Amino acid sequence: MIGELAGAGMLGAAGAFGAYWYLKFRDVLPMESSLRSSQKDFADFTLFARETMERVFAPEQPEHYGDIINYYLIKLNKSFPDSSILLFEKGAGQWLLVNYLKHFKAEPKLLTSYKWSAFDRSSAEGELLRFDDVRAGDYQGVEELFSVFGIKSALMCTFRPAAGAPERLILFGAAGQSSFNAAQPYLRFVASQLSSISRVSDKVFSLKKEVDQLNSEVNAVVKELDVAGSRLIQRARERKALYEVVTKVTGPDSDAQGGCSAILNIVAKMVEADVVANLLYDEAKGELVVSPGAYGIADDERMVYSIPVNNQSSSSVRTFLTRKPFISADAQSDPDVLARYAKLWEIHSLMIVPISLHGRIIGVMRVGSRRKDFFTPDQLEFLTIIADELAIIIEMVTLYDNLSKTADELAQLNKLKDEFLATVSHELKTPLTTIKGFVSVILSGEVGPLNEQQINFLSITDQSVNRLTHLISDLLDLSRLNGKVEMEFQKIDLSELVRSSVSSMLLKAAENNVEISNETPKDLPQVRADTRWIAQVVDNLLINAIKYAGAGANVKVTGTDKGEAVVICVEDDGPGIPLEEHRMVFDKFYRCKASARQVSGTGLGLAISKSVVEKHGGKIWLEEKAGRGAKFCFALPVAKQQSDE
Repeated sequence: MIGELAGAGMLGAAGAFGAYWYLKFRDVLPMESSLRSSQKDFADFTLFARETMERVFAPEQPEHYGDIINYYLIKLNKSFPDSSILLFEKGAGQWLLVNYLKHFKAEPKLLTSYKWSAFDRSSAEGELLRFDDVRAGDYQGVEELFSVFGIKSALMCTFRPAAGAPERLILFGAAGQSSFNAAQPYLRFVASQLSSISRVSDKVFSLKKEVDQLNSEVNAVVKELDVAGSRLIQRARERKALYEVVTKVTGPDSDAQGGCSAILNIVAKMVEADVVANLLYDEAKGELVVSPGAYGIADDERMVYSIPVNNQSSSSVRTFLTRKPFISADAQSDPDVLARYAKLWEIHSLMIVPISLHGRIIGVMRVGSRRKDFFTPDQLEFLTIIADELAIIIEMVTLYDNLSKTADELAQLNKLKDEFLATVSHELKTPLTTIKGFVSVILSGEVGPLNEQQINFLSITDQSVNRLTHLISDLLDLSRLNGKVEMEFQKIDLSELVRSSVSSMLLKAAENNVEISNETPKDLPQVRADTRWIAQVVDNLLINAIKYAGAGANVKVTGTDKGEAVVICVEDDGPGIPLEEHRMVFDKFYRCKASARQVSGTGLGLAISKSVVEKHGGKIWLEEKAGRGAKFCFALPVAKQQSDE
């Protein structure tokens, strides 16, 4: 029994062993073989990719890109030695064979044109195409080429070459299909690498072209700078000297007359001249006269030199009339020069250039040296530049003189105006006071009874006297503010000042059926101001609001602490002021068009208020309001602690 069991066990073990090896030979060993083959293929592809990428570089010339293509094709052929690798380039409707790798007996000719629809399809689709049997398809036009290479199956893919060259196509051909699966990743990798290198190459070629162009331009500029370097440096020094003179003339410590003299001194030093003078045209005399500030000429000699512009034997006159510069090696023996003037200034070498301004000739610059044949054409050109700068300064001198005279005249007129206003205002006040007094006595009935018409006429007279008195007061205030009015600045409480002004206006507001409210906080910071003048500003704003807001209106006064300043505003809900008139309300004598005939006034209250606020270092303005009403505000700086006295 035991023996039977042992035999059965051995028999089962033998069966299991056999089954194991059967299954291994049938399933496992082929899978292991396939895995090893895949691992080898992957290792070969990895080695191929690493070796090719190690040799990759950005080509600097288009022919270098061709070397890279050949290197890739050689490596591809080395990995698949039994295959044929052909490189085609797209032409006009056909494809040219430009390279191939394979050994054979009958060698095909390069640059031969071929036409096959599969080439165009691969180019259009941009994908790798596989033909397991080219004879089964339409390969007419390349059958002779394929027979030479022994190609029966083909893989093809396109790639973009560098430098804008025509599209290219790699054809991988073989006698059978055995190596196609392994070749596909290689071919895709090669096409991808060549396209990437192409894009990099295009950028490299473009950058290199730009660099070459820039280098060429830089070299040209450097060459020009080298040629003109010394001359430009000299001109730069000359310009710098002129800039310093002009800055001095136009700066805060400007002296236009001194600027002319300074330029003539600069000219003398630059060209090493002994005499430099401006001869300006005197229209009244019709002569060229030496202007003040000449270099190397005494005042008594300057007064002697004047030439009528009709004396064309003078080189200075000819330059003035023709506007052409003149140069002479020896003025004392030159027939084109009046020798007596050259001898008067003891000069031999002479240069003369015109001085023109805005196309108008105003004179000439005359430069002389005691040495013969001393000046050069370059120096003459330099003088021409100097003359342009000098013309501007001469115009400045003239304008400065004219402005000074005008300013003196205006100051004198302004003084006379102030004196006239003060005198007239004072003289008018006395009779007006008398008139108002007598009118008041008559209206009181002390000199006898009056009928209704007499009372009406005298009341109108009394109102007119009040208006005239108010106008005179405003004119006097405006005159004082335009002059050097002395204000008594001290720390004041604006809240209290506003409260006092509002209280004094309550009766006038009631007469006009207007309601006034004061919403000014009591704890506003103090400001430094003249109480009398600032109170007048608040009164003016309140009076305007009461007069122009109309019956039944509300007037509100507010105050705000803005930190560095205190803002007081007077706002009403009346008809308001049109936006187009806002910018004119602070002008003297301006009155709003809509209310000018309905409400009496002088048009000076806001102008006086503006002047007062600005003399306090503040600002006054009219805010824009949507709808009805007007809002006038003014701001005054807060009094600083160190200002307390």
